[in-house]
Amino acid sequence: MSRAKLAFVLMLIVSVMLVACNNNQDASNANDDMESDNTKDGNTQEVAEVIELDMWIHQSGEDETNYNKQRIEDFNEAHEGEIQINVEVVMDDGGSSYNDSLNAALVAGNLPDVLALDGPFVASYADAEIIAPVTDYISDEDKEDFVDSIIEQGTYNGELYSLGAMESSVVLYYNKEIFEAEGIEAPTTIEDAWTWDEFMGVAKQLTTEDRFGLNLFMNYGVGEWYTYMGAPFVWSNGGALISEDGTTVDGYLNGPESVEALEYVKSLFEEGVVTLTPSETQFEEGKAAMALGGPWIAVSAESADLDYGMMPYPYSDVPKSPSGSMAYAISSQAEHPEAAYKVMQWMTNEESTIGLSEVTGMPPARKSAFESMESYNELPKKIMRDQVVNTAHARPTTPAYPVLTDAFAQAFHAVALGEDAQSTLDQQVQRVERELRRFNK
Repeated sequence: MSRAKLAFVLMLIVSVMLVACNNNQDASNANDDMESDNTKDGNTQEVAEVIELDMWIHQSGEDETNYNKQRIEDFNEAHEGEIQINVEVVMDDGGSSYNDSLNAALVAGNLPDVLALDGPFVASYADAEIIAPVTDYISDEDKEDFVDSIIEQGTYNGELYSLGAMESSVVLYYNKEIFEAEGIEAPTTIEDAWTWDEFMGVAKQLTTEDRFGLNLFMNYGVGEWYTYMGAPFVWSNGGALISEDGTTVDGYLNGPESVEALEYVKSLFEEGVVTLTPSETQFEEGKAAMALGGPWIAVSAESADLDYGMMPYPYSDVPKSPSGSMAYAISSQAEHPEAAYKVMQWMTNEESTIGLSEVTGMPPARKSAFESMESYNELPKKIMRDQVVNTAHARPTTPAYPVLTDAFAQAFHAVALGEDAQSTLDQQVQRVERELRRFNK
């Protein structure tokens, strides 16, 4: 291009820019005049910017996933022009895939604003600064409506980090036909729950050559199920998995109460009332008279047209029962934490908890939801409600929980195989203590 042409092009560009600037100035002046006129008329209007939030929910059963997605759509509709949620369903294979995705997002600096997480791992997420506290956002009235175990599960170092949309429990299911034939009367209240001795006696009575007295679902594998289902044996015996201040497991995980509890579990296998290798539908087929299982067993039993009932979890000194499930939290990287909390609150409000309970069969996380759902005010589900409200015990809130739960699960499995409880727990204490040293500095 010649110098003359280049000069012409540059002059043209400058002219266009000057015209644009003048037009912008004119438009700005016009807008100023309009704003001035609107102010005089008392009609000042501000156009609010829509806050966009990213949200992760874990992949679950189709009905549960679809329900959660629908609730998010309902939120977007109710908050149109204010908040928009962009949701992503993230793979959760029951292992570490979901956690791996979160860790990768943390390192990359692109965590979602709102995320689902497994309740027992709240302390680990909080300590890793993946999630932020919501203590300042929740009202006292709203907090009071959640069952105690949900608040206990979501609290770490005195700060509330998560809220659950549903709770869970493990009850003692029983085959009504078998119980009637054997002349056994099932307890219907926590006050009448069987002691360990009574439980063992009935389990032995119900065990025959072609039927086990009990199913513990050992086929689920060595993992969180063993801690979730099995830890109440320790708690009801006055024991604990970790010290109250969370600094040590020595003298707790391997303390006399814990050892005695696992020796009792061991005796169930030694007496032959339960097997390490039950079939997938052992209870539903009548091959086990009782089953210590979660809410999902009611669903499979009903599908099999089994006439079943529920009893409270058996105990040693004080009735205790399992608790804990998926919860919601706010990312530590959220730019709009108050808006993110509105999402968290929506997904755990009374309407959400009732709907989720109806879809999944899991007990709701709110007291008001229990009052609204007639099925939980009568047997058999009344047993589950009474446990959630009165005997539910949250798993330990410690950043070392992933190692602690694996240690307990390994010990539970070992004693089921016939290993000595004391030596097994002593060995597991060593590895958990090593992990705790990372957080006790």
